[in-house]
Amino acid sequence: MHNRAIFVYQNEAMKDYFQKYKFMGDYYMRNVWQAKFSQYIRKNYPPKKWRYIPIPVSQATMQTRGFNQVEGLIKGLKLDHDLIVAQQSKQVQSQKNRKQRMENHQIFEYVGPKIINQKNILLIDDIYTTGRTLYFAQELVQKHTVKEIKSVTLAR
Repeated sequence: MHNRAIFVYQNEAMKDYFQKYKFMGDYYMRNVWQAKFSQYIRKNYPPKKWRYIPIPVSQATMQTRGFNQVEGLIKGLKLDHDLIVAQQSKQVQSQKNRKQRMENHQIFEYVGPKIINQKNILLIDDIYTTGRTLYFAQELVQKHTVKEIKSVTLAR
């Protein structure tokens, strides 16, 4: 998986940001990085050449938080919702250690077009920790005759 992150997660400012935005559900915090993240994606992965697929959140997360943190970070880009969370976990990813994350099984289901036909796919997520979430997404998407799959995250 070729992933680009525009920031490093291992600093206090970024940890504080994600605590407020993602874990406390402060949707207004999306505005801190939304323009920069969207601009970075648009510049490095032009819409004419790339199909954008955000990593989905579970229905339980949507009910609790009220928004998909990945989609909140993106503005003005056409997103393709080809993935859904098919398997609900009793414990959210952020509460799992590395070993537990690596032991996860496929959590997504592909609901997009049967043939993507030689399109470049950009998977978009908020944080790359172990990469497991993005690998699950890649595993499903690559079965549909894609040209290239890359991923971009706000932080790693």
